[in-house]
Amino acid sequence: MNKTSLPQFCYETLSKALRLERVAGFEDIEHVKLLSGEDGGGIQIYRAEKISRINLVDFRLGAGVPVPHHENRPCVCTEVFQIAPDLSYRLPIWGINSVVMQDGTYYFDTDLSFGFDLVMNYQFTMKYLDSFSEVYKKFSTHPDLRIVPLSETTTWVRTYISPVFITAVASADKLQAVYNLAEEYIMLWLRMYRDAERGDEAFKKQQQARIHAQYAGMKNTDRMGKVLLGAFGQEVFAKFFKAMSA
Repeated sequence: MNKTSLPQFCYETLSKALRLERVAGFEDIEHVKLLSGEDGGGIQIYRAEKISRINLVDFRLGAGVPVPHHENRPCVCTEVFQIAPDLSYRLPIWGINSVVMQDGTYYFDTDLSFGFDLVMNYQFTMKYLDSFSEVYKKFSTHPDLRIVPLSETTTWVRTYISPVFITAVASADKLQAVYNLAEEYIMLWLRMYRDAERGDEAFKKQQQARIHAQYAGMKNTDRMGKVLLGAFGQEVFAKFFKAMSA
């Protein structure tokens, strides 16, 4: 995996705070080929205490694959870093993903996906998320980022994002601001992680139901998934999906 990739940066940042262990059984997708025979990157999966999965996804798309929702411009890379906690704890999933175009345009979004209601958990919301106002202000005026307004996102996206969702456009040759923003999210997530206590089985099931509903909607509206399916083929894509949802 490229040392300067977003997933690798996030992995290195998280590993400074937590002991991460490689999950066995997914060696066949750590290095995969495109249908064209070119190197397609791959997926690495880790875990840690109170964390079920840490997914590092770095897909390489050769000379570029047309992306319909970006005016059919060629995409050369797509990356994902995701922390999926043990939902026995009051912890959100955190993820950041990017789509890198052949012309160097870099689209990314990041969010915390909560399996519990933030309005009903007002004390939790104010303790952790209120501080993100300053983070948003800092990055919303950063010269290397253009924050995309919610009016430009789809209706479905607006149904499941959290108050700290950000989607923005950057340039592949000026990514330090993206990495700095990712680091801020990881530090916030670690605050929650250190405080998190185990809930009961009913709480876990409530979280699972909400997260599964979100993922079902995302799967049905996942435009980038169709692009990857066409680039890698059904067999390899099915392995990706199994690894990410295990």
